[in-house]
Amino acid sequence: MTRPFIITIFGAESTGKTTLSRQLAKKLDGAWSYEFARPYLETTGEDVTAASMRAIWQGQTGLQRQMRRAKTRYVVQDTDLFSTAGYWQFPHIEPTIGTCPRVLIRDATKLASDLYLIVQSNIPFEPDPIRFGGDVRESKDEYWIELCRHYHLPYVVIDASDQDIRIQEATQIVAERSALCVA
Repeated sequence: MTRPFIITIFGAESTGKTTLSRQLAKKLDGAWSYEFARPYLETTGEDVTAASMRAIWQGQTGLQRQMRRAKTRYVVQDTDLFSTAGYWQFPHIEPTIGTCPRVLIRDATKLASDLYLIVQSNIPFEPDPIRFGGDVRESKDEYWIELCRHYHLPYVVIDASDQDIRIQEATQIVAERSALCVA
């Protein structure tokens, strides 16, 4: 078996990325990969610093390398290194932790996904103490779309807010895009 087709769920905070990524992996009978940052920050209790971002970068890199070896047709990731780079480059974060390292972008590019599904922030926000902003979304949908454009990442925007419709749209998009990669 060749490398699996890798899908990353992408977008702003509290948009249902984890829910959609789990559902999609199950629907595709594929492997699911969590976001390394969440358990890392929950365990360490660290603030977002250059050191914590480097640790997240290294942990996320390890997860992505491991998932490329999965013995399944599909891997669905609840984020990837481009998300780490995106958070590093937030206008309100970068000044406090420094410029996003070029090596992180290099690693993200080497481990880029075959498809990015960007979920819109059209569901109610759920506060989360792990997030830098805590009780507000830190970013807008356009930020993540522009990040995909900037790095020439293949992406599709999922507009639906209903979970059932989101999973239907995502499944159809993956079927179409993965067929194109095989052809």
